[in-house]
Amino acid sequence: MGNKTDIIVYFAGAIRGDRVMGYMIQEIVGYIKGLGFQVLTEHVGSDDPIATFASKIGKTKDTLTAEDIESQDIAWLDQATHVIAEISGASTGTGREIEYARVKGVLGKTPSQILCLYHSDREFYASPMVRGMSQSKYPNVRIKKYKDLSETKVIIKNFLDS
Repeated sequence: MGNKTDIIVYFAGAIRGDRVMGYMIQEIVGYIKGLGFQVLTEHVGSDDPIATFASKIGKTKDTLTAEDIESQDIAWLDQATHVIAEISGASTGTGREIEYARVKGVLGKTPSQILCLYHSDREFYASPMVRGMSQSKYPNVRIKKYKDLSETKVIIKNFLDS
């Protein structure tokens, strides 16, 4: 497995968008943390991700602004060596996070390896703009579909091991 102290994970998934896979997001974040990796955005897996995010940056849900979210997410993305995104539900924010992570290395930031996951039953809803990113064209991006949690865990472990 990759050196746990050298790997910093940014987890992306729908928060305000189509959160149909919320339970899976919680399981995935818990699994990554259970492997001993730092997950900068573990709030994505909480029951109330917006309130948890706000608390994490010293704000309340009522005082949290769009600028707070964008600024903090970019700061965390800049630190991340690995980005794992659950893309089964529509989320413009997740799409932006994936694209920023894909190109940040050429912007002089810490390069990231990116894994995008979607449930096989949700292929239609997972953006073709993301699913269509081949590793031959985008070497730091991997797109994988899964059928269940156990398959997801294998995919994630292999990703973090490589």
